Amino acid sequence: MSERSHRYPEAVYTNEPRVSSTRPGPQYQPIEDVEDLERYFFGGYHPLQLGDQLSDSRYALIDKLGSGGYSTIWLARDLRSAKYVAVKVIAADASSSAREATLIRYLGSSPAGPGREIVPPLMDEFCVSGPNGEHRCIVTFPPFPRMSLFDAKEASKFGIFQPKVAQSIIAQLIRGVSVFHTQSIVHGDLHLGNVLVKSPKPIDNLSTSELYERFGDPESEAVVRIDGKSLSSGVPSQLVLYEERIVLSDFDESLKPREEPRYSSKTLPLLQPPEAWFSDEPLSFASDVWTLGCTIWEIFGQRPLFETFFPMHDRVTMEQTTRRAI
Repeated sequence: MSERSHRYPEAVYTNEPRVSSTRPGPQYQPIEDVEDLERYFFGGYHPLQLGDQLSDSRYALIDKLGSGGYSTIWLARDLRSAKYVAVKVIAADASSSAREATLIRYLGSSPAGPGREIVPPLMDEFCVSGPNGEHRCIVTFPPFPRMSLFDAKEASKFGIFQPKVAQSIIAQLIRGVSVFHTQSIVHGDLHLGNVLVKSPKPIDNLSTSELYERFGDPESEAVVRIDGKSLSSGVPSQLVLYEERIVLSDFDESLKPREEPRYSSKTLPLLQPPEAWFSDEPLSFASDVWTLGCTIWEIFGQRPLFETFFPMHDRVTMEQTTRRAI
């Protein structure tokens, strides 16, 4: 698609360090704007191509929406309902737990009210088997064309939102986080890259060819091993490059703190709350409030509240301490 998702600069914002690529295995020619190729092994990503169909040929993949350390996310056509959906295909080593789907379903059953509209409904879930193992799949409403608030700021002329737009986004975001906390859930990974902009126009009435005509054809690039050997069955032959209402995304790190205490944060290093670095107490709703505050600052301002090119522990601590003293 012509409207691509631009990832955060690798050294500062990426979520990818959640999963390291230290395991021995084949090395591939580097490709920009795709998932970590070294995650295609037994227990890792499920190899998929455009045109593949999942869940008894119900969902036909037509473009890639993005990826994370534990999943790839695809735009698909539900051939039963003739609607477009987002299919999140989770890595096999993270598929044993249904926690993310359970949390989304739980949020969806909460009482209707302000903020519910930014929580995507769970439409379906199923499992698929492949050369890399068993993969859990989650189907939700697709934010399409996929653009995060980070992308929107990057695309603007001065890297800043108009005041009224910023106020509207912040109000929606605060209400959405309130829905999480009212249901005793911590989102755990709030930042501009996980707040997506909704398309103001429906796309279900467009055929796949009409969708491509309007937004551009998907771009693919061949996967090539450095040693020139053939690819294994667990690695796709091609990778698809990524593609004023908002929706929250990425519930990998969401939790119910009263039921499952967690002591470390896996959100962006510069946004991790102080208790994740210094306290022996588990993460709580205050952790979300910290990252929410940092995100609000970035929505209103031109630059993030905290910045450093190498987000090591000491540098992050120094940056947070200095800023708090201003």
